[in-house]
Amino acid sequence: MRPFFVITACFAIISSISFWISPTAIILHRQIFLEFMLPAAYGGFLMAALLEWTHFSGSLKGIANILGILLLLGFITLFIAPTISSYIIAAYWFVLLLFTTWLIWLDRNTNNFALLLLLSCFTLVQTRYAMTGDLSWLKTQVHLNMAAVMLVSFRVSILLGNEALKRSTLKDPIFIPNAVYKNIAILLILMYAIAERYLPQQTVGFMALAVGLILLAKLRELHHHELLRIHYVRTYYFLQLFASIAYLWLGYTHLFQTLSSTPLHLITIAGIFGGVLMVWLTAGLWHSGFIRLDYPILCRIALPLLFLTALTRTVLMPLAPEWLQTNIPSLLLIMVFVLYLLTFIPIFKQNPFTDDPEGSGGC
Repeated sequence: MRPFFVITACFAIISSISFWISPTAIILHRQIFLEFMLPAAYGGFLMAALLEWTHFSGSLKGIANILGILLLLGFITLFIAPTISSYIIAAYWFVLLLFTTWLIWLDRNTNNFALLLLLSCFTLVQTRYAMTGDLSWLKTQVHLNMAAVMLVSFRVSILLGNEALKRSTLKDPIFIPNAVYKNIAILLILMYAIAERYLPQQTVGFMALAVGLILLAKLRELHHHELLRIHYVRTYYFLQLFASIAYLWLGYTHLFQTLSSTPLHLITIAGIFGGVLMVWLTAGLWHSGFIRLDYPILCRIALPLLFLTALTRTVLMPLAPEWLQTNIPSLLLIMVFVLYLLTFIPIFKQNPFTDDPEGSGGC
């Protein structure tokens, strides 16, 4: 988990720096974020989560090495043969899918079909992008990643909610998020990804509105003072709030034919990167022996900076000169991931990896 999280942050920094390498680096920027950063983040999380979700007690060193080699090999070939690089990342997703399927089979586990569905979708969409070179398949991956954030953050939210309630004065409180809303959200996001490719604009617009509204509905479970007074629950809340606003905005652009990449950037930066960072902080502390989930001070600074990045790349763009419209968000995003590395590299060095410290299934 730890090397994957560190290399993911490095990919994010490199992708942000690419804006200053060349004004035509926009494609490179997309490729690094969507073909390297996010697959590495998802793989890193599963390296820890699968141990608990499938009760696997064997070593993950072999599979982790294979996945790591595929990522690094793909990154090197990106600058030499981009098509081959895309096929290598498709192989990365396929290996992760096969390994996850095997663990679930060994455990006779029927609770993780959504995970297998998402890994299958990533494999197919990445393969299709490698075959065609059509950048719209990378756009489809944005929505697949948002669906993945819904799945992973739901699991993590159980831990966050119950940890927050331990600090309340309530008697034996338990936080049980609404799994039905989560499943509907994932389904609608996947349906939107399909609709965007094959259906008329008005249909696509209404699908985006449906996604935005279900994400708003999911916020209902967090509307309690005992939860929102804790900083990490507020992070989870704003993650979903920004994502819901972005999909409502996206629906508006489709319905009124004012298509823009701006809502997509809000989904990517606030929704997806916010979800990734929240999972990193939670899993990084929880699996380093920290019983109390207080995010370190530098990361408490990084989270608002991430949401500020989303705003400067979307809502505030018309207020900035053109030459600053990408430079400021890029600089802010670099700061976010540098703050993460400054915090967690020492934590990883000083603390051995631990299982769930309370034996509750963790994240």
